[in-house]
Amino acid sequence: MVNHIRSQYESFSHLIWKIAIGSSLSWELSRLLGSEHPYLAPLSVIICIQATTDKTIKLAIQRVIGTIVGIPIVVLIANHLTINGLSLGLLILLGGYMTKWLKLSQQIMHQVALTILLVFVFEKRTENYAFDRMNDTLIGVMVAVLFQFIWSYFK
Repeated sequence: MVNHIRSQYESFSHLIWKIAIGSSLSWELSRLLGSEHPYLAPLSVIICIQATTDKTIKLAIQRVIGTIVGIPIVVLIANHLTINGLSLGLLILLGGYMTKWLKLSQQIMHQVALTILLVFVFEKRTENYAFDRMNDTLIGVMVAVLFQFIWSYFK
């Protein structure tokens, strides 16, 4: 019983370290590559890093697919909409049904909705948000997966 509790505590501590170091590395890499929104890369690290490599890879793939599906919906339509709750709801509804039509998972639909929300709000306020969102998502998931592999190797 004590060993099980110790193991859970160590696993939780490892997760904290992986998220902290991965977030720091992805922020700096994103900034180095010219992003005006470097916080997006650690966002992907925080969402994607899990206790196991398999779970991290699965979440990373879902995050990238959700971002790829969500961005075009907003970029093509949002310029014709006012930023308000109704417009946001309609965009998420469209994204949700597009996800369903493409036979993607509910987890991917959550990533689509998150992408729609953030791109819808920030694309009109800052330049290159959608572009940075895609690049920084890729940076974040690559850091998360690579970091997870390295951590697992040396564990």
